[in-house]
Amino acid sequence: MRLKYKRKLQTFLIIILAYVFLLILFIDKIREFLMGVIDGLYGGQGMSKDLGTQITMASMIVTYLLFWGLSNILEKNISEPARKIADNMNLVSSGNLDVQMEVKDSFEFAEMEEAFNHMVLKLKEAQSIREQNEEQNRQLYAGIAHDLKTPMTMVMGYARLLKEEDISEDDRNHYLTIIEQQIKAANVQLEDMLEYAKYGSTDYKIFPEEGNIAGFLRGILADMFYRFEDRKIILEPEIPDKVICKYDTEQMKRVFTNLINNAIRHNPENTTFRVSIKEENGVIISFSDDGPFLEEDLKEHIFEPYKKGKSGGSGLGLSVAKRIVELHGGSLEYNENSDDGYKSFVVTLPMEWM
Repeated sequence: MRLKYKRKLQTFLIIILAYVFLLILFIDKIREFLMGVIDGLYGGQGMSKDLGTQITMASMIVTYLLFWGLSNILEKNISEPARKIADNMNLVSSGNLDVQMEVKDSFEFAEMEEAFNHMVLKLKEAQSIREQNEEQNRQLYAGIAHDLKTPMTMVMGYARLLKEEDISEDDRNHYLTIIEQQIKAANVQLEDMLEYAKYGSTDYKIFPEEGNIAGFLRGILADMFYRFEDRKIILEPEIPDKVICKYDTEQMKRVFTNLINNAIRHNPENTTFRVSIKEENGVIISFSDDGPFLEEDLKEHIFEPYKKGKSGGSGLGLSVAKRIVELHGGSLEYNENSDDGYKSFVVTLPMEWM
């Protein structure tokens, strides 16, 4: 495309230069030719002074018209496109990102118009992403403030009670226990927030190593089996003996543990929880259960920070899990199957690290 426009512009400029050169070269020749023709008509007796002056004036007028036509051609093909691009650039610089230029075949200006339209689209995408990030940050700050307010309020309340002189030793110990619990809860919130910020940083790196992710997942399920028994959750693993891919052990453990804990915490007794791994254009790891589906208003925002269901939670676990999986070059998605009544969180990882 660029070579095409460049060749057209070069051809156009060559023609214009040749046109100007011929005008300069032949302007006197044209005058001499016209005077010769007139002189022939007068039988070689010569022309009057007035007629010679008229021929000179006519030559000048013809030359002026030719140059006027040339300037119009240059105005239409060079000046106008350049002015349009400049005007639209000024509109964009003033904040108007709805500008789109009509791409015309006017040499390299068509390429510039295409590049301009592409630039505006990218600016709109960047603006949309920035607005989404700003909204997420507002929700994040509001969630932090809300979740920290409750434990801090309780700590302040029980701290005031401890100042009373007539409380019993049992009450004092009870108040101190509640204060300790609330401080721990606040600390968990702060740790989750720091983890979320850490994984969102462009400087954060993971260190994937090749390993048997099937055996790795079986080990996590074995360590957490007592929790399934405590909550009376029926575990049905469908995990092959060996599936090899590259993953960061510490970070992927955080992902799997979060997804398993969510299933245990947010489902009723006698829920069936299935964990499966298969190789199909990558490694697909599914965490499925037949518990209640998510609320409709939560489904589309389930991976956004501080989006919590009725059963609570910090609201950051899934956001962190999704970021970790994406750092591995994979994806984390939520699906529901109304036919079998199962909902699933599906982790997809590439077979080879990029």
